[in-house]
Amino acid sequence: IAYRDVASATNKLTLIAAMLPANAISTHTVFCLKTTLDEHSQWALLGLLNSLVANYLVRLNVTTHVTTAIMSRLRVPRPGATDLDRLAALALSLSKTGITEDTDGYARLNSVAATLYGVTPDEYEFILESFPLIPKTQRDLCVAAFATKNKHRNTEAQKHGD
Repeated sequence: IAYRDVASATNKLTLIAAMLPANAISTHTVFCLKTTLDEHSQWALLGLLNSLVANYLVRLNVTTHVTTAIMSRLRVPRPGATDLDRLAALALSLSKTGITEDTDGYARLNSVAATLYGVTPDEYEFILESFPLIPKTQRDLCVAAFATKNKHRNTEAQKHGD
């Protein structure tokens, strides 16, 4: 996994991460993950890093560079098996189709990430509003997916007496 160094809090997205092919060489402005992770976990991490919540958290500290110091302080939740699988599948799918082609998949990925980060619906809407260059229709899809995910989660918790 690699992410670009040069960025700005006013760009459409600040943290942009991607899976580099094996044996690829990167430049000094593209930093690579140094922790050994299996491929499945890398795809899940990639999904989290490209989420709007992670982008928002990075934006709080970035000027013109997403430094290794900023990334080392970025809180990254550890998903359970179900969410790990869901994140990995969505990230892999989006790497093939792209966000503009699979807006529902992007919204679902962001809803999983927002849930893992533990944000409330109001906090999530606030975070999404801080991305004015992302079309409102996409942000609305993210809000709807988050609401659906949390409604389902609350229903499951009630069934189990949580």
